[in-house]
Amino acid sequence: MIIPFSLSEFSKSFMKNDILSIDIGFTNIKVVHVRKKTGSLLKIINYGIGSTPFGCIKNGIISDLEGIANNLKKVIEEQGINERNVKIVISAGSNIISKVIYVSKVDDKKVEEKIKEEIRKQIPVDIQSQKLFYRITGETLSNKLHYFKVLITVVPNSTIDTYVKLLKLLNFKPVSIEIPFSSIARFFSKGVSVAEREEWNHLKTPFDMDKGTIAVIDLGSETTNLSIMNNGALEFNRIVLAGGRNLDELISKKLGVTREVAERYKKMHGISFEMHMGDEIEKIVDECMRDYLGEILRNIKRSLDFYVNRCSGHKVERIVFIGGGSGIRGLRQFSYEIMETQVYTIEMLEFKNIEFESNLDKEKIRYLVNALGIAM
Repeated sequence: MIIPFSLSEFSKSFMKNDILSIDIGFTNIKVVHVRKKTGSLLKIINYGIGSTPFGCIKNGIISDLEGIANNLKKVIEEQGINERNVKIVISAGSNIISKVIYVSKVDDKKVEEKIKEEIRKQIPVDIQSQKLFYRITGETLSNKLHYFKVLITVVPNSTIDTYVKLLKLLNFKPVSIEIPFSSIARFFSKGVSVAEREEWNHLKTPFDMDKGTIAVIDLGSETTNLSIMNNGALEFNRIVLAGGRNLDELISKKLGVTREVAERYKKMHGISFEMHMGDEIEKIVDECMRDYLGEILRNIKRSLDFYVNRCSGHKVERIVFIGGGSGIRGLRQFSYEIMETQVYTIEMLEFKNIEFESNLDKEKIRYLVNALGIAM
């Protein structure tokens, strides 16, 4: 069955104002209790970030349901969250297949049938065992024939079933399950802007992130996820199977220290543009960061070029980094040198439609984008 970007069979006929959003990553479990207020305003009542048990999730697949459930329950209880209506985002990994396809333009009643037909030709999976998400992102003309441009994402039913089991194990009420790219697109689709802040980017006036074409790069611990939006609508996504944990391990081997110490050095030094004479640790960390992150960014740049040249996409005007890795020192300048495109981190953004409870730390929002996106 092909359905749009949310699993509507889990939705209820009513709309509750309060929702618990859950995002389970390789390293961290993020939970956010949100309340929908007047218009599109979303208030964050509370949130919690806890650890994901090592080895319980790999490449987007939950292998130890009980281990995840125990830690998820712990995070929720520590924050005193009682909301039971849940939206959850599927972790990205190679189990998720995404592709832009072109199908002959037909009338509305035949579109879904035509998309199914093209999927059978182009995606080497058993359709019956997969959940297929699609979105028509535009139209194009080739050899005088009109085609729909369609973004396809395929998720195994077994993956979705695992997330449903997890929620039921904790006696939650599943409201919806979504893929990470759609939650990111929803987050950036309205109410997010960059204001005049820094001389470095020569920005003169505020602008909204739902105008033009932007790329959002989610630097996670196991994967790096690329989402491209045009005027607020998702048009392309890609998963790179490399993240911050691999970088920690590289630094650990080079310095002969534990991974935990390597992670501290990574956060302390980042990418250096003014070296301190004689600081060998800084030098080695910088070399590792430039080599490893440079390869990820070059991979992303190739994906941006592919989107433009092979998917009839628009040139990306701005790049935004989110996720735990987006706080790396020197990331913006280093990325700009490779991407040659204006680069921002989430700390530079303003959110018109998000309000935090007064006692909450707003700086953690880089970790919460996926969870907030599915709540919108």
